[in-house]
Amino acid sequence: MKKKLAFIMAAALTVSTLLSGCGNSANGGSTQEAADTEGVADDAASTTDDTTAADAQEAEAGAEANKPSGEKVVLKCVCDLTPHSEILGAARDALAAEGIELNFVSTTWDATWNDMLIDGEIDFAYFMHVPAMKSIEEEMGATLYSMGGIHVEPYTCFSYKYATKDDLPENAVIAIPNDASNAYRALKVLEAEGYLKLNPDITAANASVNEIEEYLIPIEIVEMDQANIIPSAADFDAYFVNANRALEAGIDTSFYLMREGEDSEYANIITVTEANKDNEYIKTLVKILQSDDIKNFITEHYNGAVIPAK
Repeated sequence: MKKKLAFIMAAALTVSTLLSGCGNSANGGSTQEAADTEGVADDAASTTDDTTAADAQEAEAGAEANKPSGEKVVLKCVCDLTPHSEILGAARDALAAEGIELNFVSTTWDATWNDMLIDGEIDFAYFMHVPAMKSIEEEMGATLYSMGGIHVEPYTCFSYKYATKDDLPENAVIAIPNDASNAYRALKVLEAEGYLKLNPDITAANASVNEIEEYLIPIEIVEMDQANIIPSAADFDAYFVNANRALEAGIDTSFYLMREGEDSEYANIITVTEANKDNEYIKTLVKILQSDDIKNFITEHYNGAVIPAK
């Protein structure tokens, strides 16, 4: 009996131990293992999320750096209709690719253009050369800057009456502009062609018929506002004008009596004030206007009446 009872108790103890062991494995051990596994999974997921977010941010930053900004800047300007606005027009696509659009505030010159530039109503002007710019600075007490030369319009003498310079009669009446910078150019051409001798001290700031020291060939020079020369050109034996004004008037610029050489220093420039001398968009504009594409456009379209600036 005792042996039987002892056997029963031992068996019960064995079963209890086995059940206890299974319980620890199935409950305590598995729960801890699951918790550990879950923690590793959470850490892995967190690391993956962080890496994915970082990669996404880096990819986005890279895409943003290579993506066009989409920004567009509008530059306001004044310029002569011919050839200035045409040259700017030829650069339109290249400018657009750089995010630059032009607003032609005016293409018909008047005295307010200088005020518009100096007062900041426009971003740049494209109608003057350096001597004219310096004259405006002196006259208006302003500081202006040339951003670069674009083209030259050789100053030219035309005639409705005569085909060549040699056909001009003695005492021919020749009209020249009365503003100093253009009068200087006309008088220098006449001197180069042997008609007169100028005061060695003549400059683009003081030029006038008063600076003529001697007439070598008898001629009569009439000074007048440049805007009135072409409308009254038939009244003269010959007349000097800017090539752009001749082009605008439909004059065949291949028929002329005399003109400046291709080495003329009177390149038409992009002119700005202090506010825009460091403007990167205007620097880009000048770079495009001085490109081979625009030089070729000028050469092909104006038959020598307009030439690219050196």
